[in-house]
Amino acid sequence: MAMRAPSLHNTQPWRWRVLSEHTLELYADHDRQLGGIDPRGRLMTVSLGCALHHAVVAVRSVDRAVRVERFPDDGPPDLVARLHLEGPAQAGHQDRIALASLVARRTDRRPFSSWEVPAATLGRLAEVSSLAGAPAVVLDVRQRVAVEHLVATAGLVQASRPSVERERGRWWAVEPGATYDGVPASLVPDRVVDPLGRGRDGVGALDGTPGEDAEAVAERAGVLAICHDDDTRVGWLAAGEALSATWLEAVAEGLGGVPVSLPVEEPEVRERLRSGVLGLTVQPQVLLRVGWPHTSTARLPVAPRRPIDDVLVP
Repeated sequence: MAMRAPSLHNTQPWRWRVLSEHTLELYADHDRQLGGIDPRGRLMTVSLGCALHHAVVAVRSVDRAVRVERFPDDGPPDLVARLHLEGPAQAGHQDRIALASLVARRTDRRPFSSWEVPAATLGRLAEVSSLAGAPAVVLDVRQRVAVEHLVATAGLVQASRPSVERERGRWWAVEPGATYDGVPASLVPDRVVDPLGRGRDGVGALDGTPGEDAEAVAERAGVLAICHDDDTRVGWLAAGEALSATWLEAVAEGLGGVPVSLPVEEPEVRERLRSGVLGLTVQPQVLLRVGWPHTSTARLPVAPRRPIDDVLVP
């Protein structure tokens, strides 16, 4: 269940060690860190936070209590968390809903429908993120328009760097049957969407041809900025756990979701997002775009996952 967690470009940057029937350890797999896009490991650690939260959801759903040590002092540098499976604890209704949402969750890059996500629903999602350890801000229309420009800016900056282009070629729109790594071409629509629903090409730059008025596009989906005041791996991990919790709650509400990371991948763009657009003192760590899928839209398949033998370490 933990291996079903989302990750940047489906890199799946994790390894697990089973110490005993009561203890599991989560490690960062730095061989899967994207050095061009994510040199500090922010988004890798956010991905690890999602995996950690997925594991906790799975444990609770089988009537076990779980205690988590994050970045234990007695472990190697790549040890992210140690999970202690404790005594019986009857799973509640919400625990079972969370597990069902975990199984149903997909990264949906297709355009959402024109139905507006109610403000009350977005407010509940922001509260879930805060309760999970990372405050979230619901972006208004003006902020969503500004974020679109930041997405374009970050995409252009990255398009000029060969290392980023190589990473995208390795992990993005992978041909069917070629590998279990990366985002398969079958899950990449012809027009990948940014937070406002405008088109983006495969390398992440806006194509500049909006199909609708900007305000109308902005109204059809919601965007949350998941933040943390600790801009180190501690805050990044917490943001990942909150992203997972918020996304699973969105799925339980019937919403689709897709994380948006371009505005936080470039330091200068992230600072413009933090101070100029959001007006925050805390750091935005990742954005989550949510919306109602089209009723005629087929259910997406699960993105391929690494074999379990490749993930477990002795």
